[in-house]
Amino acid sequence: MKKSIVYELKRIILPLCIFTAIASAIFTLTALTTEFINTYHDNANQVVLVAKNSLVYIPAAILLILSYVVPVMQFSYRMKRRSTDLWYSLPIRRSELVLVRSIGGMALILIPYTVSYWLGFTVIACSENIFSIGWYVPLYFAAIPAALCLFGINSFCFTRANTIHDGIIFIIALNLALLMPFLCLNSYYYRYASEFMQYGLGLLPFVAPIHIFLVFNALILNHGGYSADFTLIVCILCAAEGAAAYFGLFWTAGRQKAENAGQISDSVFGYKTLIPWYVFFSIVTTTSPLFGLLGSVSLPLISLIMNFIYGLIAYFVYRRSFRIKKYDLLVLATTCIAAVAFAALHGRITFS
Repeated sequence: MKKSIVYELKRIILPLCIFTAIASAIFTLTALTTEFINTYHDNANQVVLVAKNSLVYIPAAILLILSYVVPVMQFSYRMKRRSTDLWYSLPIRRSELVLVRSIGGMALILIPYTVSYWLGFTVIACSENIFSIGWYVPLYFAAIPAALCLFGINSFCFTRANTIHDGIIFIIALNLALLMPFLCLNSYYYRYASEFMQYGLGLLPFVAPIHIFLVFNALILNHGGYSADFTLIVCILCAAEGAAAYFGLFWTAGRQKAENAGQISDSVFGYKTLIPWYVFFSIVTTTSPLFGLLGSVSLPLISLIMNFIYGLIAYFVYRRSFRIKKYDLLVLATTCIAAVAFAALHGRITFS
């Protein structure tokens, strides 16, 4: 195991150096060319100094980008038959291989983030500013757990696929999947659950690290206005999703077969669930109570037809062919009927 980790660290040294150099250059050069104090005159013609440009969006962007790019880099070996034959022939259990790749992925995220963060912070601290500069320190540590959770979530999403492009689609689709029922609730039940709706975006895994940086940005600039309750909720949700993702990643590691590489991605977390999920919620959230389904062409009818077409296209991508299975058509038709029935029961579609 120790030798595997050492080999993994040697294997990633080139991308690690590239990521670190790029991230450090972006943050330090931006900090060197940015003014951190805004000057203006108040009504009494007194000079007022206001802090501006904390630049926390740069390390935030670095963390987020790496949290999406690195899982693809670290687990793409599972997507090609040649690489799976090579890696699965090694005298190491597949769960241990996933652990080694995860450690390497964490290094690819944390080292560029750490080096660039403290270089940028040094430049800011040495520049003229009126920041509450001490908040940069807890910000660095607060963002790390959220980023590692996001890495775990994206790693789990990517490894549900058998090809790289399917894995990328799964990362995007699964990240946004929980937004669909939130939009439905917001459309149909807003008056009954308005307090709950404000926390809906917290279901998106990338919201937690973004909100952490927004909160500390306000503290650094001596501003207010961010809810501690919302921050706590989104962090708890991200932690729960991250823990479930890491569990699923390691629990299913031993079930991965080399012959699945390059084949159709038929995971329950993939197309077979995502397509009806998105089609159903797209239909129920794009219907309007102002038009009828029958009679002249109306918005619900157009929405139904367009979503059915989108579903067909998604199945073409899933099956990699225009000859899709009858089961797929049955699932798509059932999903559309269920969505129409749901919208009709809530008065969004009339049949007169």
